[in-house]
Amino acid sequence: ESTRSSSTETTSLRVGIQTNKQQYRISGVQESAEGDQMKAHAEYFSSVATATLADAATALGLNLIMEGPRPVVPEAYPRFAGPAYTMVFAPVRDPGKKAPYGFYDVVDAIPAGAVMVVDAASAPLAAWGGGASGVCARRGAVGCVIDGATRDVDDIRRLGFPVFCKSVWSAAFPRRLEVVSKDEPVTCCGVRVAPGDIVAADIDGVAVIPLSLVDDVKRQVARIRAIEKEVKERAAKGEAMADLFPLLAKKFTTD
Repeated sequence: ESTRSSSTETTSLRVGIQTNKQQYRISGVQESAEGDQMKAHAEYFSSVATATLADAATALGLNLIMEGPRPVVPEAYPRFAGPAYTMVFAPVRDPGKKAPYGFYDVVDAIPAGAVMVVDAASAPLAAWGGGASGVCARRGAVGCVIDGATRDVDDIRRLGFPVFCKSVWSAAFPRRLEVVSKDEPVTCCGVRVAPGDIVAADIDGVAVIPLSLVDDVKRQVARIRAIEKEVKERAAKGEAMADLFPLLAKKFTTD
């Protein structure tokens, strides 16, 4: 299992890259050309702060920023980007009936480079932990985002596997929640996520970029970066921020 420095002076970076030729629905990729494109998207968004993506979402009128998930190990300054691989929990309906999917059957199938996105029905029960994090780390996944809770924080810290969640609780999901869907569109922390959408995370939060909107978001990111660069340069020369604010405010528009 991989380990990673927890020093606050070093920002960890993981980029979603598929390294084998299996066919995964998460990206719809069967040929290397499309796989290379997915890799390029992941590399690009791994270099964009989620704060910038939030500003881009505001300008474009999009709902891209998840509400509430925080890194389980914030001192590691986790940062990653990759295509979404999804899983959905729901309350157990019939305790005598086998769940539609086994939890580890889903976790064991995550592709290298992917981000696990878990809709845990907003339950307080831990839907994640050290065991699942270890599997994902060994398989080359780059992170996990849970609309719910996790546990085994010390194990996750030792693994160096980035996990974002809404809470930490020692009580786990078995016999109360079950996996009812995988590799299907989900809602996680208030944002719709389709398999293959790019999920980008850093210390500030988590963003989701639908594949159909990648080019629009990239153009707005370029606009925001240009505006911020000009503002910083002019402020460094002594211009007052109050005078520069009208220019800065343009990053929340598309023209």
